[in-house]
Amino acid sequence: MEANEKLKLMVEAGRTVIDYLQDEIGINTIALKAYEPNAMDDDKRDKEVQKLREVQAMILRDRIAELSRHIAVIKRMYPNA
Repeated sequence: MEANEKLKLMVEAGRTVIDYLQDEIGINTIALKAYEPNAMDDDKRDKEVQKLREVQAMILRDRIAELSRHIAVIKRMYPNA
């Protein structure tokens, strides 16, 4: 296999990984909407439940940020991806 074909395969693989990571960002973003403050009535929410929901929202935001960082690295490695 010549170098040009290898590069083409690597760029294609990078594009596939980027697509997957972007799909994961979308899934996590949708999940995060369920944890927005107005997603449930604040008056009916137990303080402990509220705290757990806030922690889960932080975890989802962290995942989204991490996925975005992975995408940025792949795009730097394979600018044509």
